[in-house]
Amino acid sequence: MQEYIIDFPKQLKDALTLVKSNALSVRTEPIANIVISGLGGSGFLADCLFDLCIDTVTVPILANKGYSLPKFCDAKTLLILVSYSGNTEETLSCFHEAVALNLKPICVSSGGKLKDYALANGFDHVIMPPGFPPRASLAFGVTNLFYILNHFGMYSIDVQDTFSKLSDFLLASQTDIKAQTKNFALHFKNKILVAYAEDKIDSVALRLKQQINENSKAFCWYNIIPELNHNEVVGWKQGHHEIGSLFIRTSFENVRNKHRFDFLKPLLSNYVNEVLEIRAEGATFFEQYFYLIHWCDWLSYYLALEHEQDPTEVRVIDNLKAYLNNIN
Repeated sequence: MQEYIIDFPKQLKDALTLVKSNALSVRTEPIANIVISGLGGSGFLADCLFDLCIDTVTVPILANKGYSLPKFCDAKTLLILVSYSGNTEETLSCFHEAVALNLKPICVSSGGKLKDYALANGFDHVIMPPGFPPRASLAFGVTNLFYILNHFGMYSIDVQDTFSKLSDFLLASQTDIKAQTKNFALHFKNKILVAYAEDKIDSVALRLKQQINENSKAFCWYNIIPELNHNEVVGWKQGHHEIGSLFIRTSFENVRNKHRFDFLKPLLSNYVNEVLEIRAEGATFFEQYFYLIHWCDWLSYYLALEHEQDPTEVRVIDNLKAYLNNIN
């Protein structure tokens, strides 16, 4: 896993080469909503896109993470099905439902049945390189999704320039990120990590949770401000020394949410082992968002080492898939 995380900035530039090779069809129907369907690392792309596009894209965006499509899906839906392997059964179920509804999804995968089905039905297929754990294919997935939105006029972005500059920024930041996350991992060793973030970077906290689960082989939960102030804050009524808390911050926070963080930090310090904070670097929200994504990935890696765990293996997921494959 270490090499995948190290290469993330480079992968962003590698992805730009693949983006150029994609050829998407011309769409005549107006787009009323966007539905991105996928699970796990592939499904995370929908959450990522939502946070990065919510202030720009003028139609609803939905992350769909199940076997069925929302009932509102119709010819005006920009439907994107993402499965890195191409064999995710929930996503394939959505594909067959889309065909039954006479929809024309855009399929994104490294191959597998999703690619075969897409080509057999004359649907657009966007290729990702094979050989990566799905959670390590983020660079390729996110550039492809922005390419798709740009192609259909839903988000105006110079994909090549934006991601090339982002790659350079993250590469220059990586040494400092590694040093900081290695230190944070010592503090969170053998702790249940609770991450709090503002609502506009909900997906960053989700990414941390997923990476702690899969890479570090540990539990993590997260919640967002201001929502957690209306419920979860009351739950901090007893001491929990098995918990370590992390605040994930940007310089683009709503000013009222800054005050909420200020209130929460001393409160939680009374009940948990310690409260640490990561503040994003970067001149733009886009840079700060991916700075935090890269930071969270490195934290999960160093925490895996502290737990003496192989950060790459996910045998229990493989066993579950094998179990389900044997059930008709």
